[in-house]
Amino acid sequence: MNHQCNAINYEQFIPRETGFIFKFEKVGNTFIHTFIEGKLIEKVGLCPEFIVGKSLFEFLPPEQAQRKELFYEKAWNGENVNYEGSFGGVQYLAILNPVCHNGVTIEVIGTTIDITKEKIREKQAQQMEKLSVVGELAAGIAHEIRNPLTSMKGFAKIVKESVSDQKLIPYLDIMMDEMERINQIVNEFMFIAKPKENVRFQNTNVNKLLRDCIQFMGPQANLKSINIELEAKVQINLNCDGNQIKQVLINLLQNAIEATENNGHFIGVSLEEASADAVMITVSDKGCGIPESRFNRLFEPFYSTKEKGTGLGLLTCKRIIDLHQGSIDIESEPGAGTTIRIVLPRNRNVESMLNAE
Repeated sequence: MNHQCNAINYEQFIPRETGFIFKFEKVGNTFIHTFIEGKLIEKVGLCPEFIVGKSLFEFLPPEQAQRKELFYEKAWNGENVNYEGSFGGVQYLAILNPVCHNGVTIEVIGTTIDITKEKIREKQAQQMEKLSVVGELAAGIAHEIRNPLTSMKGFAKIVKESVSDQKLIPYLDIMMDEMERINQIVNEFMFIAKPKENVRFQNTNVNKLLRDCIQFMGPQANLKSINIELEAKVQINLNCDGNQIKQVLINLLQNAIEATENNGHFIGVSLEEASADAVMITVSDKGCGIPESRFNRLFEPFYSTKEKGTGLGLLTCKRIIDLHQGSIDIESEPGAGTTIRIVLPRNRNVESMLNAE
């Protein structure tokens, strides 16, 4: 193991706008912070008074403190240590440099830099890479799947109409339902691969579109004695692809119904003017909510909170809303429900849309 003790030039540790510096010493078996300065401290919701003179365990959750104490110990033993972490919604890179005198560590100087934006860009790049793989798969196999699937659906329908043993009918129905599910998955792959090729913008009455979606999902909601209630105090027309926005809303209503318990519950759908330039559609339920561990991965390709999910549903919704130059925002609390807000602009930048990846 390479142990280094270097003479440190304090000037190189002048705090940056996006970071802070700190120092600590080891008193007995405890690391005590002796100094901290930088603008990032306030951003993560701390202040020097909470840190100076304190150990890690006095201002951090126990599991985080234990993890960081291992890095502190390595630095105190003479190593230069780099590690990444997160606190208060900020992701950061920390660098620990031991300061030694006569071969003995007397203090450690730490530099912390905000890398949240870099991490977001890295995540987006990874998602685009996954989408690229999805696109290649879809282009290569979609037609190969559709051709035999179409034949199977046709022959299954003929068999169902001509079968004499009525006991076989339920099995044939299951076969046709499963083949339709395969067809829907293929369609999702095709849309994610080439979304712009499938978009058709036209003047659309959003109020009617919402009523149609609620009516379509009504029977499924009724099976669980759930009411879907629409609140729309304004009449709104948008230049959008009505079929695709319908696909988004049906997907969100499906998720809300599955998350909501039977009997006496309701799902709220509302339409309002978000501003002079945009409208907002909200879908809210009082269902089971989304665990925090899964929340940040909702729009990742192939990630699903459902046992039989493909992980393409919410991703498809986001791609559709992105094509409309809108935004989709999800708020959820486990055990209390989920609220999804879709904001769509009244006027789209057509040139920007055509040039979008």
